[in-house]
Amino acid sequence: MEKNLFISCQPGLEEVLASEIGALGYSATVGRAGVFVPSQEMSQVYRLNLHLRTASRVLLPLACFPCRDKDDLYKGASKINWYPFFQKMPTFAIDSFVLHKQLTNSLYCAQLVKDAICDQLKAEMGMRPSVDTKDPQMGLHLYIVENMATISFDTSNPPLHARGYRQEGGVAPIRENLAAAILLMAGYTANDILLDPCCGSGTLLIEAAMIAYKTPPGFHRTSFGFFRHREFNEDEWQECKNLALKDIVPLEKGKLFGIEESVKAFQILKRAIHRSRFDRWIEVSNQDFRKSILRVEPTFIITNPPYGERLSEIQSLEGLYEALGDFMKQKAKKPATGAIFTGNLELAKAVGLRTRQRYVLSNGGIECRLLVYDLF
Repeated sequence: MEKNLFISCQPGLEEVLASEIGALGYSATVGRAGVFVPSQEMSQVYRLNLHLRTASRVLLPLACFPCRDKDDLYKGASKINWYPFFQKMPTFAIDSFVLHKQLTNSLYCAQLVKDAICDQLKAEMGMRPSVDTKDPQMGLHLYIVENMATISFDTSNPPLHARGYRQEGGVAPIRENLAAAILLMAGYTANDILLDPCCGSGTLLIEAAMIAYKTPPGFHRTSFGFFRHREFNEDEWQECKNLALKDIVPLEKGKLFGIEESVKAFQILKRAIHRSRFDRWIEVSNQDFRKSILRVEPTFIITNPPYGERLSEIQSLEGLYEALGDFMKQKAKKPATGAIFTGNLELAKAVGLRTRQRYVLSNGGIECRLLVYDLF
C-alpha cells in the first residue's frame, strides 16, 4: 500500500473530516469532496471505516493516471489487472466524482470504466460481471480532478452513513454522517444537555448519543467492503473492534431529549432509537414543542425543521420558525447554544436570532445552511 487513501465526504465537510482523521493519529490533506491520507496497512483501513463519523467512503487506490479525454480513461482502466477482484464474479458498482473540462458526465465516465473492466474479463475469462447499483458485492470509485484520474477499491461499501440503526426515514431524513457533522460543527459535546424540538426520525439525537458515548459509528454494521479485499485479515479486524470497545464511556441519563409532533414520525423515531440501543438514554415525547413543559433546561438546542416546497407550505412554516427562535430564547439554560439546519433562508430569518456562525452544506441536493446561535 504505497498510495494515499482518499476518504470521501460530502462537499463542505472536508475540514471537519480532516479533524476527525487527525484525532485518530493520521495526517490528512484536504482535497475536493474528501481528504487524502498516507496509507500504511490494512489495519488503518479498518480503523478509519470503524471510527469516522463524517466520511462517506474509505477508498484504496488501484491506479492513478493522466486523463485528458475518454480514450485516456478507458486505457487507464484497462491497464489494471481486474482478475484478482473478479475471480468469483461478484456484482459491482462504480461511484464517481468528476471535475473535468471535457468529461462532464460522471455517469458516462463510470460507464467507460465498466466497459474496460468487462472487456478485459470477457477476453481473459470468457464472461462479464454484472452491475448492481443498489446492493453491489464490490464497490469501485472513480475520481477525476484536474486531468488526473484515480480508480479505487471501496473499502466501505455500503457508504459509511449507513450505520445500521435506521431502516426507514421520515419525510425528509438527514443522512447520519451529515447529522454527525452538523453536531460537531455546532460545537456539541458530551457535557451538553441536548434537545431537538423537531426531531423527526431521531438522527441528530442518535448521532449525539454516539458522540457522547464514544461509540464508533461503524460498530453495529455487519458488512464492509474490505471484507472482500484479498488482504482482509479477520483477526486484525476483531482486534480493531476490541480496542474500540475499551474507549466507550458510560452515558449519563437526562442528557438527550427529543420532541416530535407527528405520530407517524414518532413511531419511526422510537424504532430507530431501539435499534441504536440507546433507549435508556434518549428521552422522546410525541407532542408540539410549543405546548411542551420541559423538566430540564437544555444547554444545546438543535433541530432540522421542515423547509417547505410550495409557497403555501412556506407561509405556514413561518410561525414554526418564529416559535423555534422564541423556544430557544425562553427554554435554554443560559449561556447555551442553538442551531438550526435549514434549506430555506427566508424561513430562517423568522427565527429572529443573530447567528454566531453560518455554514453552507447540502442535504439531498438542496443547498442548506447550518445557523449557530449564542443564547444569553
